[in-house]
Amino acid sequence: MQCLHNFSAGDDLSADAHSLPERQGLWVINAEAREQYDAPPDFIFAEQHRQWQTTLILLSIADGEFSSYGVADLIVFPETEFAQHISGEALILFPILREQCAPEDNINALFNRLADEHKANKLICDNVRTIVNELLAESALTGDNKGCLRIFAEHIRQHLAVENAFLLPIARVRMDDRSLKTMSTIIKLDRSEAAINKWKH
Repeated sequence: MQCLHNFSAGDDLSADAHSLPERQGLWVINAEAREQYDAPPDFIFAEQHRQWQTTLILLSIADGEFSSYGVADLIVFPETEFAQHISGEALILFPILREQCAPEDNINALFNRLADEHKANKLICDNVRTIVNELLAESALTGDNKGCLRIFAEHIRQHLAVENAFLLPIARVRMDDRSLKTMSTIIKLDRSEAAINKWKH
């Protein structure tokens, strides 16, 4: 596979040591889909795809591959977009859907499951950020660290599977024009420069 570097203890893993000639393939996390702000379900789907791309990077690192670009994106992603995704669902999407859904949707059970997964992923995310920072500081990647990366990737994938199978279809059916417009407005505010800076500090 091109643009990959297999590393071991003692390798130089500094940001400039093994830079890729271009950003491509499994090491890339797409830019935020700002053109979808006015279509909240589509924006959420695009964000889910970005999280899936994150899992590819996590698993590649766990398999002993390295890209300074991919690892750099991996450090930024949990501190900004991933935190925003969790907060956005809990504080924006869930309350709006709770008003729109019918009792037979059993939406609260789904929300409780997703909220529990958010909590678990947030705890693992803190460990992943530490591991990736240590990796850039030229520390060896231990077996436990590889396991942590794989667990986090699997948790994200399972979470996305539930959202795609249940949450998004319900949102597309139940949200009316008013709730879509409300969520679009909140997304724009939440993704403003001031809000993004809040997640960085």
